[in-house]
Amino acid sequence: MAYLTCPWCLAPQQVGDQERGYQCYTCYVEVAFYECPECHFLQTVSKRWTACTCGRCETKIELPRRWGFIAGATADRVEGWAQTWPKL
Repeated sequence: MAYLTCPWCLAPQQVGDQERGYQCYTCYVEVAFYECPECHFLQTVSKRWTACTCGRCETKIELPRRWGFIAGATADRVEGWAQTWPKL
Protein backbone atom coordinates (compact mmCIF):
# COMPACT_ATOMS: atom_id res chain seq x y z
CA MET A 1 0.00 0.00 0.00
CA ALA A 2 1.26 3.44 -0.98
CA TYR A 3 0.94 6.18 1.64
CA LEU A 4 0.11 9.32 -0.37
CA THR A 5 -0.92 12.88 0.51
CA CYS A 6 -4.00 14.55 -0.98
CA PRO A 7 -2.89 17.68 -2.88
CA TRP A 8 -6.07 19.55 -1.92
CA CYS A 9 -6.45 18.99 1.87
CA LEU A 10 -3.00 17.40 2.58
CA ALA A 11 -4.60 14.46 4.41
CA PRO A 12 -2.64 11.18 4.26
CA GLN A 13 -4.23 8.38 2.22
CA GLN A 14 -3.56 4.68 1.80
CA VAL A 15 -3.83 3.69 -1.85
CA GLY A 16 -3.23 0.34 -3.55
CA ASP A 17 0.18 0.14 -5.27
CA GLN A 18 -1.18 -0.35 -8.80
CA GLU A 19 -3.96 2.27 -8.64
CA ARG A 20 -3.95 4.99 -11.31
CA GLY A 21 -5.87 7.54 -9.22
CA TYR A 22 -8.11 7.74 -6.18
CA GLN A 23 -10.75 9.79 -4.40
CA CYS A 24 -9.68 11.47 -1.15
CA TYR A 25 -11.45 10.07 1.91
CA THR A 26 -11.48 13.48 3.62
CA CYS A 27 -12.44 16.08 0.97
CA TYR A 28 -13.71 13.71 -1.80
CA VAL A 29 -11.59 15.31 -4.53
CA GLU A 30 -10.60 13.14 -7.49
CA VAL A 31 -6.80 12.76 -7.49
CA ALA A 32 -4.65 11.78 -10.47
CA PHE A 33 -0.94 11.18 -10.90
CA TYR A 34 0.94 13.52 -13.22
CA GLU A 35 4.60 13.75 -14.21
CA CYS A 36 6.27 17.16 -14.49
CA PRO A 37 7.50 17.68 -18.08
CA GLU A 38 10.58 19.59 -16.81
CA CYS A 39 12.01 17.46 -13.97
CA HIS A 40 9.96 14.22 -14.37
CA PHE A 41 8.70 14.37 -10.76
CA LEU A 42 5.66 12.08 -10.46
CA GLN A 43 3.13 13.75 -8.16
CA THR A 44 -0.49 13.78 -7.10
CA VAL A 45 -2.70 16.52 -8.56
CA SER A 46 -6.37 17.38 -8.21
CA LYS A 47 -8.44 16.76 -11.34
CA ARG A 48 -10.28 20.05 -10.60
CA TRP A 49 -7.18 22.12 -11.30
CA THR A 50 -6.36 23.54 -14.73
CA ALA A 51 -2.75 24.27 -13.73
CA CYS A 52 -0.47 23.48 -10.79
CA THR A 53 2.98 24.18 -9.39
CA CYS A 54 5.46 21.29 -9.49
CA GLY A 55 6.36 20.05 -6.02
CA ARG A 56 10.07 19.81 -6.90
CA CYS A 57 11.11 22.46 -9.46
CA GLU A 58 8.16 24.86 -8.85
CA THR A 59 7.40 25.41 -12.55
CA LYS A 60 3.86 25.98 -13.75
CA ILE A 61 2.28 22.85 -15.25
CA GLU A 62 -0.75 23.09 -17.54
CA LEU A 63 -2.93 20.08 -16.74
CA PRO A 64 -4.97 18.25 -19.40
CA ARG A 65 -8.67 19.01 -19.78
CA ARG A 66 -9.41 15.35 -20.48
CA TRP A 67 -7.74 12.88 -18.15
CA GLY A 68 -6.40 9.62 -19.49
CA PHE A 69 -3.99 7.24 -17.84
CA ILE A 70 -0.27 7.93 -18.12
CA ALA A 71 1.75 4.79 -18.74
CA GLY A 72 3.66 3.83 -15.62
CA ALA A 73 1.96 6.42 -13.39
CA THR A 74 0.89 4.16 -10.54
CA ALA A 75 0.59 4.89 -6.83
CA ASP A 76 3.77 3.02 -5.91
CA ARG A 77 5.87 5.38 -8.12
CA VAL A 78 4.49 8.71 -6.81
CA GLU A 79 7.18 10.84 -5.15
CA GLY A 80 5.19 13.81 -3.78
CA TRP A 81 2.32 16.20 -4.39
CA ALA A 82 1.78 19.33 -6.46
CA GLN A 83 0.59 22.69 -5.18
CA THR A 84 -2.00 25.09 -6.54
CA TRP A 85 -1.20 27.64 -9.23
CA PRO A 86 -0.49 30.36 -8.28
CA LYS A 87 1.29 28.96 -5.27
CA LEU A 88 -0.28 30.20 -2.04
